[in-house]
Amino acid sequence: MATVARATATAERRNAILAAALERFTQKGFAATSIEDVRRASGASVGSIYHHFGSKEELAAGIHIEGVRRYQEELLEVLRDEPQAEAGIKAVVRFHLGWVRANRRLAQFMFARQEAEVLRRAEPGLRELNHRFAAAAGAWLEPHIRAGEIRRLPPDVMFALLIGPSQELSRLWLGRRTDTDPDEAAELLAESVWSSLKGKGKSTSRKGGRR
Repeated sequence: MATVARATATAERRNAILAAALERFTQKGFAATSIEDVRRASGASVGSIYHHFGSKEELAAGIHIEGVRRYQEELLEVLRDEPQAEAGIKAVVRFHLGWVRANRRLAQFMFARQEAEVLRRAEPGLRELNHRFAAAAGAWLEPHIRAGEIRRLPPDVMFALLIGPSQELSRLWLGRRTDTDPDEAAELLAESVWSSLKGKGKSTSRKGGRR
């Protein structure tokens, strides 16, 4: 029981450090934020921060990895809830836009240009996450591709068509460079993405997907 309590406390402390660092990085910028800034915001000791993260770069990498993990897990839940091709593709577009709105600060950090050392520290963790995500997403896509409901495309092209439009609008919205609300554009983008990905087979999805 004590072991479980210690593990829970450790996880909570780590998450508090990540949350404080995210707040500082997005407010002050990575270069201007110090470990002392994170210590004051999180209430953790410097020793605790360095225990969980060996450097400021590893701390930033941890935020990025955790954000990608959350995004991928939640997106896969969306696909599990939408077994039909058209409904699933449209749900992914809506999910992306909704996730960015719900996690605005985290999305701003993840979309920002990262320091080279941060990217280097994050790369192993991201590679493992992306490998698992690609396998799970591919398992959902493949039956629809074989049935002719979704076009067979190279994975990078598939991803660009599926996420690219909502990703670009999200970047503009996060940077306050557009007056278009992502929620207002969601249905238009979902229809456009489905049109670009649908195959010649007959989709069994409900018309328009889930609302």
